[in-house]
Amino acid sequence: MAKIIVDMSLSLDGMITGPNDSSAQPAGERDGMQTLNWMLAGPELYESSTFMRPTENNLEVVDAMYKTTGALLTGRRTYDYASGWGGSHPITGLPVVVLTHTPPKEIPQGHSTFTYIGDLHAAVETAKVQAGEKDVMAHGASTTQQLLDAGLLDELWLHVAPRLLGAGKPLFGHTAAPVDLEMVETIPTREAVHIRYRVLKK
Repeated sequence: MAKIIVDMSLSLDGMITGPNDSSAQPAGERDGMQTLNWMLAGPELYESSTFMRPTENNLEVVDAMYKTTGALLTGRRTYDYASGWGGSHPITGLPVVVLTHTPPKEIPQGHSTFTYIGDLHAAVETAKVQAGEKDVMAHGASTTQQLLDAGLLDELWLHVAPRLLGAGKPLFGHTAAPVDLEMVETIPTREAVHIRYRVLKK
């Protein structure tokens, strides 16, 4: 059965963007893009990617992402800011499930398929089916919060940059109940510390 894994980059103080993020400035102010340096600032383009340039030891993290991800579950805000990835998610052919009550009038055409679902549980089940024997990658602060509160999240795969943004959009808010985690892997690099947690179910 596919696992639901939140995969997000963030600053040390927990921000996934700087303040005033928008479609024109998805990472917000205060140079929020620096939290993504681990996969964007390398000298060489990653195989089969049009923009990923993982640096040094961060390459193994991107390798794992490509090998284990079978579908994406994302919120409407992330989808809009990414402009639907132009119809083709960077992981070639990756199906995308967008959690939204208001599907867009036009669906981007490309290598990815897009499904728009308003109910969280239905969206999760659809993404799991599409992922097959692989896992579901989840994006976005709102989506993360909803998955945690509903008890549907299996793992957190966080890429913590050595930067304090000081303001912006936090990944975590108030949860409906305490959430206990088990650390299962850490990969320290100069650009980020990659930490994988298992969510301990009650």
